[in-house]
Amino acid sequence: MSDPNDKTRLIRRSSSGDNEASPTPPPTPPNHPHDPEVTVYGGAGAARGPDETRIIRRDNPGEKNPQSPAGNDDSKTVLVRPSSRSGSGDAELPSDDSIDGPVVGWLVVVEGGGRGKSVTLGYGMNTIGREAGNRVCLPFGDALISRAKHATLTYDPRGRKFFIQHGDSSNLTYVGDQPVLSPLELKSGDLIRLGDATVLRFVPLCGDDFNWD
Repeated sequence: MSDPNDKTRLIRRSSSGDNEASPTPPPTPPNHPHDPEVTVYGGAGAARGPDETRIIRRDNPGEKNPQSPAGNDDSKTVLVRPSSRSGSGDAELPSDDSIDGPVVGWLVVVEGGGRGKSVTLGYGMNTIGREAGNRVCLPFGDALISRAKHATLTYDPRGRKFFIQHGDSSNLTYVGDQPVLSPLELKSGDLIRLGDATVLRFVPLCGDDFNWD
């Protein structure tokens, strides 16, 4: 009867200078190519989806690494799960900013920090500021935009019109080159200027031709 400790004994003899050869490792199963990554779901040959968990095993986990300190066994099993985010490094506005109720339009950053980003407008009053507590959050580095309620953009579902009014900031808000000193009706394509260099293009969804009601 074979001794289950034979492999350990042979490895120890080899490390002490004995010429006795180590046993031949078992052949790789035919359905699993020699790949240290083995997919938990569907086998090694299955296509991995974005949410699959993989197990990465070091080959011959029972052997001890002769280069590790004091002959410690450095074999490890590592669970690897892909991140749910794309990892763009963009710490700014999330792509799915939360708005209560239906979407009624958007503000698109066309100049300044965050150029190319868009934020969603909802029913009622949409406060604009740098902090996340605002319905329209612009955390793109323009320090002259107030943290909270720099301005407010309002959609009136009964009249199907949009208005902008200045908020609590000491820095003004402009539509085109006109300062917003009282509520001002917005038209599609209007450019809203605020802060140091931020310009937003107004893109309505609701209006005379469409409304959610």
